[in-house]
Amino acid sequence: MKREFVILQDTREKKPLLFPETISMLDDTKPPWFRRSARIRLRVEKYPLKTGDYCLLGHEKTALIERKGSLREVAGYCLTKDGCRRFISQVDRLKDEAALPYLLLEGTPMDLLRPTTHVEKPGLAMDSFQRILYEKNVPLILLPAATTTARKAVGEWVARLLINGVISHGMESNDTDGGG
Repeated sequence: MKREFVILQDTREKKPLLFPETISMLDDTKPPWFRRSARIRLRVEKYPLKTGDYCLLGHEKTALIERKGSLREVAGYCLTKDGCRRFISQVDRLKDEAALPYLLLEGTPMDLLRPTTHVEKPGLAMDSFQRILYEKNVPLILLPAATTTARKAVGEWVARLLINGVISHGMESNDTDGGG
C-alpha cells in the first residue's frame, strides 16, 4: 500500500475542507478480516483543477470530487435556466474526466430542506439537483461541514473516498497535466 498521497485542491475553493496530516486505513495488502491498518500521510497542494475540487495527484482521472457548499448554491444552479445549463455542463465534465465522479453537498437533509430567505422552496431545488445527478449517474454524498470539527471529519472522509477509489481501481498513475 502506498503510504503517502497528495490531495490536489482546486485553487478556487472558497471554503476548503480541512485534511488531517495522517490517517490510519485498512491495509490493502492483507484481507480485511486481518484488521491490519496502515498509516497514510496526506499532503494538500492547491492547484487550478480544470474540473472538480479534489483529487489525488497522479490519479486525477480515477476519483474526482466536486463540492457544493450550500442550498443557496444548489438553487442558483438548479432553479434558473442558465444555472441549470451550467450545472449540467459541470456534471458532464466531471463524469467525462474521472472513472469515479462524486458530488459532495455540504449539509444535513434537515438543513437542506429548510426554507430560507434566499430559497423559499428548497425541495424544488433538491428535486432538480437530484434528478440531474440521477440522469448523469453521479453519486451524491451529503456531509455536514458547518463547524471546524465537521470540516475536519469531512476532509478525512474525502481523503478516504479518494484513496479507496484509487485502490479499488488499481494504483496505476495516469499521465495528465493535473498538478504538482
